[in-house]
Amino acid sequence: MASTVGVPSLYQVPHLETSKPSSKKRSCFLPLSLDNPFFSSPISLRRTRLIHSSSAVATPNSVLSEEAFKSLGLSDKFDNDHSEEDDGEELAISKLGLPQRLGESLEKRGITHLFPIQRAVLVPALQGRDIIARAKTGTGKTLAFGIPIIKRLTEQAGDYSAFRKSGRLPKFLVLAPTRELAKQVEKEIKESAPYLSTVCVYGGVSYTIQQSALTRGVDVVVGTPGRIIDLIEGRSLKLGEVEFLVLDEADQMLAVGFEEAVESILENLPQKRQSMLFSATMPAWVKKLARKYLDNPLNIDLVGDQDEKLAEGIKLYAISATSTSKRTILSDLITI
Repeated sequence: MASTVGVPSLYQVPHLETSKPSSKKRSCFLPLSLDNPFFSSPISLRRTRLIHSSSAVATPNSVLSEEAFKSLGLSDKFDNDHSEEDDGEELAISKLGLPQRLGESLEKRGITHLFPIQRAVLVPALQGRDIIARAKTGTGKTLAFGIPIIKRLTEQAGDYSAFRKSGRLPKFLVLAPTRELAKQVEKEIKESAPYLSTVCVYGGVSYTIQQSALTRGVDVVVGTPGRIIDLIEGRSLKLGEVEFLVLDEADQMLAVGFEEAVESILENLPQKRQSMLFSATMPAWVKKLARKYLDNPLNIDLVGDQDEKLAEGIKLYAISATSTSKRTILSDLITI
């Protein structure tokens, strides 16, 4: 049975504590301070409850204590001088014990703290758990799976020379429903870990560049299911060494008709892998996918019963335009 992170629960525990590991599964409350948003827009979410097997326990709106941090193997050093004002802050990137180059890349991009979905996913992802996460668009999902997976890939490699080996097969696969999302995810991963070789594959463009990149050797493949199927069938893409799978916006895969392609791809993957599924909604097909291809997944829900799929502060507008007027309208929008 899958564990669950639920939106509606409120907990007030006056202190942090750690307990000795037990052979039985235990409940664990990890901090999900939701006061600070992703992309600086306020997110109105209630405190969340995270249940999984771990020895660290932390109250809401607080960072893990030094002892709890060490028990999770996340950091050897923690600043105990934080004031009560710091208790509501997000978990600092500098305290995660990330590989140096990853930490430096994130800092250079101005990313210094984790946000709700990233905090919820971090520990179970580092523990190798399969995860189903519901989170609104624009809340930082890419780094939610990106940071822990990149950390594990980097540590497994030992030294960075492994990322220069010619002809290496991808270890990290991300499926996205649209080329726009695929390009955005690949860009985020590339900028966070420039030492990894990434390739984004999608339809509507020549196969040549994508095939050449795969032949040279890659660490990360991000793409749409249709083009990935084409590359598999053309023997350009081999998925036999994939260790990490992410299905991003899985419900949209259904909306654009990628059900068969997604299932075909998953059948080509090694059974021994870590899988994460992110979706704003959970239609029947997504639930079926999770039951069939994920192993005892942890459920993380930062949406609950809300109908809105976008983070607060993000709005979508549709403007009717003819083919000849698009450029003029776009120009006007950019200058607003």
